[in-house]
Amino acid sequence: MIKPTLIIFCSILFVLFLNGCSSRQNVYISDTGEGTVSIDINLDDMLTSYAGDLLGGFSNTDSSEINLFDIKKISSVILDLESVSLAEISSEFSEILHIELDFMDPGKIFEESETSGIPNIISFSTREIGNKIRKKISLHISKDNFNTALSLVGMKDSEILETFGPQDNPYTDLEYLDLMEFLFEEYESSYKIRSIVKSSEIIINLNVDGKISKIEGNNVIASDSGVIINIPLLDIVTLEKPIEIVVEWE
Repeated sequence: MIKPTLIIFCSILFVLFLNGCSSRQNVYISDTGEGTVSIDINLDDMLTSYAGDLLGGFSNTDSSEINLFDIKKISSVILDLESVSLAEISSEFSEILHIELDFMDPGKIFEESETSGIPNIISFSTREIGNKIRKKISLHISKDNFNTALSLVGMKDSEILETFGPQDNPYTDLEYLDLMEFLFEEYESSYKIRSIVKSSEIIINLNVDGKISKIEGNNVIASDSGVIINIPLLDIVTLEKPIEIVVEWE
C-alpha cells in the first residue's frame, strides 16, 4: 500500500509538472513492442521556490534543504509496477529529474481491465499487409482515462487533482491561466506566470525500427527514425478535446 505522505508528495509534484515544466521523452519501440523510455523533467525557478516552501511546510524543513525529487520515493512507486522496470533514476539538481525505464509492451503500461469500459491510454498492435508487418501505436487521453495515468505516480483518485486536473465542465485556457495566476501570485508577476504555463509542454521523440507509413494527430511531425510529438500541457490539463495520436510503421 502506498503511504499517504507519498501520495501528497506525488500530487504536489504532478501539479507542478502540469503547470511549469518542460518534459522531454525519448521513446524507442522495437518490432516486437519491447522498448525503452528516457524522461527528463526540468522545473522552472518559480515552481522550484513554490514547491520548496510547500513541501517544507509539510515536513517542517527549511525550504533550501528540500529535494523536490525524492529518488527513493519515486523509485518505490515505479518498482511496484508490473509493466515497466526501472533502469536508471537521478536528480543532480533539485529542479531536474532523469528517469530511464524498460517495457515489454507499451500497451500494458496503462492497461485497464476489458470490463472497465475505460479506453486505454496507449495501445500497440501489429497486422500483416501483403508480405509486410505493420505496427501501430495509438495515444488517447481523455477525461475518462486521465485518472488512470496517475496510477504511475501512486496518486489515482487524488483529491488534489479535483481542482488542478481536467473537469467534467472543462476549463478554458483562460480560466486555467487565471487559476495558476492565483496560485503563484506571490512568486512571480502575472505575465511571467502565464508565460510559464503557456510554454510548458511535453516533447516525445518516438523512434521505431522501420519506416513511418501513417501519422494522425496535431503537433506530430516525421523525423529521420520516427516522429516528434509536441503536446502543450494546457491541452492536457483542460482536455477540452481528447488528445488522439496514431503512428504506423512497417
